[in-house]
Amino acid sequence: MKNLLSRSALNVILLSVLVIHMVPIAVIFFNALRTNENVRRALLSFPESVQFDNFVSAWTTGNFLVAFINTLVIGGGTVGVVLFVNVLAAYALTKLPVLGRDFFIGYFVVAIAVPSFAIVVPVYFGLSALGLVNSKLGIIIVYAAIFMPFSLLLMRSYFMGVPRDLEEAALIDGCSELGALLRITLPLARPIIVTVVLIVFVHVYNEFLFANVLLQGDDARTVALSFYKFVGRFTEDTATISASAVIALAPMLALYFLTQRRFVEGMAAGGLKG
Repeated sequence: MKNLLSRSALNVILLSVLVIHMVPIAVIFFNALRTNENVRRALLSFPESVQFDNFVSAWTTGNFLVAFINTLVIGGGTVGVVLFVNVLAAYALTKLPVLGRDFFIGYFVVAIAVPSFAIVVPVYFGLSALGLVNSKLGIIIVYAAIFMPFSLLLMRSYFMGVPRDLEEAALIDGCSELGALLRITLPLARPIIVTVVLIVFVHVYNEFLFANVLLQGDDARTVALSFYKFVGRFTEDTATISASAVIALAPMLALYFLTQRRFVEGMAAGGLKG
């Protein structure tokens, strides 16, 4: 009886969380298919007639094609830098006798706690001195530095679960440490690598503060900045704002549904093996 009550309570909680998350998405989707006049009359209502003109207007006004290309370039560059550096660093901190290992681990733990708004001004002046403001390279460097600490600790936690005996066997067979990393550790660490790729890319896709400060030209805008263009200019055009929100949200929803199993597996493995 107690187990039945516990399961029922858990189901109620899960259903409540689902409703809390899904209702706003449903409202945005339905409003994107309505005329602005209908939205003004009743914010919460089904479309009387399906309107796709809102999506055309939002896509054109927000210049989303350029924004998606910029986001892919910036996200891909950030993921590449983070993976390259963190795979090597996580392997070294886990498998090799690195001097000051505890210091570096503690440093990265502290770095996770530093709020972004506390460093945005010095970062801007530093990149401005280097001529990297309003450039994809500059924002990639910033994003890589921001997202490295957490992903490094996550990868290190997973690498700790890979038996050192496997790598030592490869070393006996003539592999270098780099060879053991590439041939033994990396293939076994595929779940956590996929998880890190997803976490970093999604954070880059959603990041607004640094993008708004460092990317000032229309040709350099990301998806988050393109959506922000509708604030103020179309404050009363709720239908167009909703359509732009659907355009910005759709790729992330598709990515989640395609990769949710691998993401959960990687997070669980990374958390348990530490």
